[in-house]
Amino acid sequence: MDHLRTFDDILGNLPQGIFVRCHEEILYANKAAAVAFGFASVRNLTDHRNITGLMGTYVQPQKDPERRFTYFSTVSGDLFFADVTERMIDFRGQRAVQITLNAAPQSADDLTDTRTLVERYALALRHAKLGVWDHDRVANSHYFSPSCRDILGLPQADSRTFQSVFEDLIYPEDRQSVRAACAQAFGERIPYTAQFRVMRPTGEIRWVSVSGTSIHDSDGLVLRFAGTIMDISEQKQKERELIEARKTAQAGLEAKNRFVSGLSHEFRTPIHALMALPRLLKEQANRPELADLVEASELAGEQLLSLVDSALDLSGIESGTMDVRTNAFPLAKACMTACEAMNSRTTARRIDLQLDIDPAARANFLGDEKLFLRTLQAMLRHAIERSGPGTMKMRLSAGENGHGALVVLQDVGAPYSSLEARSLFEPFSSIQTPDNPITQSNGIDLPLARKLARAMGGDVTIATRGARHGSIQFYLPLERVASNLDEPIGSVDHTRALCILVVEDNQINQKIIAVILEQLGHSCVIVADGFMCLETIQKARFDAILMDLHMPNMDGYQATRQIRALEADLQALDFPAMPIIALTADARPETREAAFAAGMTGFLNKPISIPELYEALAPIAAAAAEETKAQNG
Repeated sequence: MDHLRTFDDILGNLPQGIFVRCHEEILYANKAAAVAFGFASVRNLTDHRNITGLMGTYVQPQKDPERRFTYFSTVSGDLFFADVTERMIDFRGQRAVQITLNAAPQSADDLTDTRTLVERYALALRHAKLGVWDHDRVANSHYFSPSCRDILGLPQADSRTFQSVFEDLIYPEDRQSVRAACAQAFGERIPYTAQFRVMRPTGEIRWVSVSGTSIHDSDGLVLRFAGTIMDISEQKQKERELIEARKTAQAGLEAKNRFVSGLSHEFRTPIHALMALPRLLKEQANRPELADLVEASELAGEQLLSLVDSALDLSGIESGTMDVRTNAFPLAKACMTACEAMNSRTTARRIDLQLDIDPAARANFLGDEKLFLRTLQAMLRHAIERSGPGTMKMRLSAGENGHGALVVLQDVGAPYSSLEARSLFEPFSSIQTPDNPITQSNGIDLPLARKLARAMGGDVTIATRGARHGSIQFYLPLERVASNLDEPIGSVDHTRALCILVVEDNQINQKIIAVILEQLGHSCVIVADGFMCLETIQKARFDAILMDLHMPNMDGYQATRQIRALEADLQALDFPAMPIIALTADARPETREAAFAAGMTGFLNKPISIPELYEALAPIAAAAAEETKAQNG
């Protein structure tokens, strides 16, 4: 017995840590081992019940099967690394493992430096909410750092295997995707990364981001799998809040667009009557004062319509639904069209609008003709509104080698100040200058012009220096093309009167359309909805249909689809399809697309433009004349 005590004293005072382990129990340990694991006494180490939590992952050198390199965890969670030797022994009748820590004795300074390094490592992990995990499949051992256990909600004493821990914690709906990510990482030998939910033992659900690297043997089997885990629950919560905020903002924008579009539709119906009736009355007004009143009424209708169109354009740009289409068009002709459209406004204000066109700009350019025209009209409306009687000048010039176009509009008003230039591009901004102390509202024309120009890749700016009058500049990076589209369109010599079916539920619009068609030399039959339209076309043949889109009982889309279905059944009888022209107060691009998708062949906006209606019906009339000529031989 004395020699055993002597032997125990020798082992107990060795500088190397020695302990004997059997499964989850420490059977023996010396003082150095207890100190290494952070215990106050050997008894405390041998009584500790979470041995797996202290054990690290081993790396075994190929030359020495008993020697391993590993890291351990102290009872407080700090890590330390050791070169160990393992031997299987018979300890008091039990098969156990003797582990010797082969690290050489360290000086006090070395120990302090090592402890500082480990503390920094642990603090960094806690601050970053980052955990470390390690699984050694050969030794069938695993390690979870204290911060990893905090994230997963694992108790210190947990006897489950590494795989069981994660299988139990992963949220059921995420298990399949996690397994697939692991299988891909193992199969392709690439780093593993995944984000998934875990359900902690308390029932709390947390989002984690896990990444890891696997070590394989020559046959491709996984020997070791280690990595990090991070709690990203707060990040996921912010992402959800951002998504909800985006949905709310999008819903608000869509509601605003629906409101503006609905308002536009409701405005256009009475404006249609307000503008069309004065045009018809003006031709029959014999008294000069009556003619002036009719002209003033027509001008008011144009101003109201331009305000509705501008609001709709601004809404479309802000919501991202503005469609820019590139085609070849005559630039100079577009400028002349814009100036002609302002005749009633310039006449009312006694403004002489002069257009100067650079010869290099008398060509065709690639761009969106309609948006270019609307930008010019918005600039002109703004300039006319701020001008008194006098001469207004517009100059169109082309850039070097014909690339790019510049429009300079000089109005009759005073030069713009720097203050005005900063605020005029805000809708309905209030302007007050030293020369004009009366506060004026800017409206939306100039802000609209800039937004349209920028949608096409250009810009609208204000000149504040070196100008005698107010000067607005409009630049577009257009490309000149060789095709000649500037020649006047020849008139149709051979036409015949058309019989047109008008599908319109508004009684005032019915009367106006009938008068306009009569002036164009055509006759019409009027019905109030889609059902009556279908009944009528089965009783009589029409050359074309003017179809309102929004009607009770059956709208224009449904009626058009029904007509096209009937025509498809009659193809064997050589029954040609009728031209169907949409006639609506809804000016949105998506409405136009829906109309053509339903089977319509044309699209016109209310208020009805007599020239546009004439152009839409002219090819139909010409084709009808050719058909009649062929039938008569």
